[in-house]
Amino acid sequence: MKSPNLIYDKENNILLKKTDVTGYVCGEFVEFSINYVYENKGSNDVEAVFTFPIPETAVLSGFEANIGGRIIKTSIESRDEANNICEKLKEEGTNLLLEEINTNDFKICIGKIISGESINLKISYIEELEYDDESLKLTIPQIIEPMSVNNSKNLINENDYKCYLNLLVEPFNEVEFESPTHNIAIEKGDGYIYKVYFDKEEYLDRDLVIYITEKELEETTGMIYENEKDDSNILYLRFIPDIEEEEEELSHKYEFLVDISDSMEGDKLLQAKNALQICLRNLEKGDSFNIIAMGDNLHCFNDSGKVPYNEENLIKASKFIDELECEDDAVIFEGLKYAFRNEESGKENTIFLFTDDIVDDEKEILDYVEAVCENSRIFPFGIDASVNTYFINKLAQVTYGKAEYINDKNKIEDTILRQFNKIRGLQITDIKLDFGDMNVEKTYPRTIEYMYDGEPFSIFAKVKGSAEGVVTLTGMVGDRRVQRRINLNNLELEENANLIEKVWYKKRCKSIENRIRFERGEIYNSMKNKLIELSKEVGVLTSETSFILIEEVYDPVLNIAFKKFLPANIKYEESEYSDDVCGFYYRNFLNKDFTGATTKEMLRILASHQYASGAFSNSMVDSEDEKLLCTTKSFLAFTMIKEDINIYKKLLNKSLSYIKDAIGDDFESYDDEILSLSYLALEQGIRKNIIKNDKKDLIKKYKEDIEEVLRNRNVSIESIKENLKKEAMENSEDSNTLESLVNKLISQ
Repeated sequence: MKSPNLIYDKENNILLKKTDVTGYVCGEFVEFSINYVYENKGSNDVEAVFTFPIPETAVLSGFEANIGGRIIKTSIESRDEANNICEKLKEEGTNLLLEEINTNDFKICIGKIISGESINLKISYIEELEYDDESLKLTIPQIIEPMSVNNSKNLINENDYKCYLNLLVEPFNEVEFESPTHNIAIEKGDGYIYKVYFDKEEYLDRDLVIYITEKELEETTGMIYENEKDDSNILYLRFIPDIEEEEEELSHKYEFLVDISDSMEGDKLLQAKNALQICLRNLEKGDSFNIIAMGDNLHCFNDSGKVPYNEENLIKASKFIDELECEDDAVIFEGLKYAFRNEESGKENTIFLFTDDIVDDEKEILDYVEAVCENSRIFPFGIDASVNTYFINKLAQVTYGKAEYINDKNKIEDTILRQFNKIRGLQITDIKLDFGDMNVEKTYPRTIEYMYDGEPFSIFAKVKGSAEGVVTLTGMVGDRRVQRRINLNNLELEENANLIEKVWYKKRCKSIENRIRFERGEIYNSMKNKLIELSKEVGVLTSETSFILIEEVYDPVLNIAFKKFLPANIKYEESEYSDDVCGFYYRNFLNKDFTGATTKEMLRILASHQYASGAFSNSMVDSEDEKLLCTTKSFLAFTMIKEDINIYKKLLNKSLSYIKDAIGDDFESYDDEILSLSYLALEQGIRKNIIKNDKKDLIKKYKEDIEEVLRNRNVSIESIKENLKKEAMENSEDSNTLESLVNKLISQ
């Protein structure tokens, strides 16, 4: 994570005196308020700039500064009004105060700090925490010290720097806390309430990371937040579906439509190619696919239609993708017609569409798709800001698919892979919620199209009057009917509803933002006005609002505090992260030096080396033992690092199946190294929750069988583990080999 920082003339001496972090965690949501106190200890006045990185999963909810008695706060206005105010102030010749506010950066020019003066800066944001290995991961960013010295910690101590942490945590159930970065203390209160704090001297000289793990991760749970002022309650319900797999695995049919018009030239086509290579490696035996490149004409991987997914077709398709080049135009309509040519057959077809095109004949295309589509679903991916968002969203809506958008920060490979895993995985559809006799005013989401196996899903409902009884969720998994129930009488009743009210309004705003994309004209304007109204009411930014700065100026003569606007340079596009750049190809060999590559980038390269069988290997001509050894080490490379690997779960499950099928019951035919590494891979697969619940017992039994063989051979698993790391460090030289890449990852 990038870090907040105070930038100033290094010849001067600005010191950080105090950091006070306060936070409230409710379930999967947290609101932080971080207060910084800086002091100018030098002999000169200085100009300074404060920057703060907004986490990708967060939204800024407030900023306040006390600069030499000047009180500056943020206020929310519509984008149009904010721009009008700023333009007017520019015309008046006022110097800009706010350097930059956008999706993931906050930068403010503090102005002059007089010698001996202290300033207080307070920033607040709401964040939706993400799951990492079934734990919620909470991160508070590192503070870069505003001083031109090497040993900042000594100077911090010397200048009596203090750092305070006070987190109030209200989880769903009993939890455990772990921080790999700092010493934290935990104090348990009544029920499921915890206080997390520093009980000894600690500093934010690195990111503070805290993992919150429920001792028992329940499939259905929730909280009730009571709001006495308007006699209402907010229900916050969480579902983590655990769906049993069908005995018979279903085959899937895929059409991949790729825009190769001249506007895709460069990084965008490169990203699309990378995404296709990864998608193909997620297919299963029994699947079929075709690739249609849409240029001046259609270019099909196979002119006769879809082909079976096997090793031969995977290699041919990889070559077809690599050789794609841009042409002048893109016949999008012809590509969709081709994909729907057999729609009347009644077989479901999954269509991926990658485009950055502004479609001229959108109405004609949408009318056609709505008329012919019966069984297929389209998952369109809009690349770059110039894409026709209305067309992309509507295309997904009429086919019950889902639209996604790609930019430089949000890599196309990751986005498509997450979407692909959802499509491929088990789903609950036709979902209905029954709240019994409760008077439910509104819910978020309003409708639920899908829930995905093992993926947490939150539901919010505002209930007028009492909230009691049972909430029942019903749906279909294929031809099976499923039901989940939450007894509200068993849930904790929480009194502090401040954060959850903000989350409730934030979710309502998100609901309107999702719906407004499908509208135009009067309906669009009405929904836009409602979005602005809610955003200003709760103080949370939306796509239609922006922050402006207001200074409170006290007049001692009139004894009145006046408010005046301060100018701002408001940027609506997202900033780029230095470690989120494009440029990695997916081929069956390493053609790029990965020296200096980030962990995420190395994982993408490694993922491209998986074959249809699930094996990782340099070449198809490698021996079975070589493939098995490479596969076990590659699996460990994915699972031994502290990185989110959820998007690779499908690939990793295929690897485990390959390992188990390759070895079978013939343990005596394999040496100690292969069996030991296979044992470690199975162990990691279970520990990292890669294996589904209904297959865990089988894998555990297989692991125990290998363990018994190793025990009889007097092989030490711990020694194998130590040697694996040691050998990886010794052999992670900077060369373009798969072995070197795997060793680099394992040695981290």
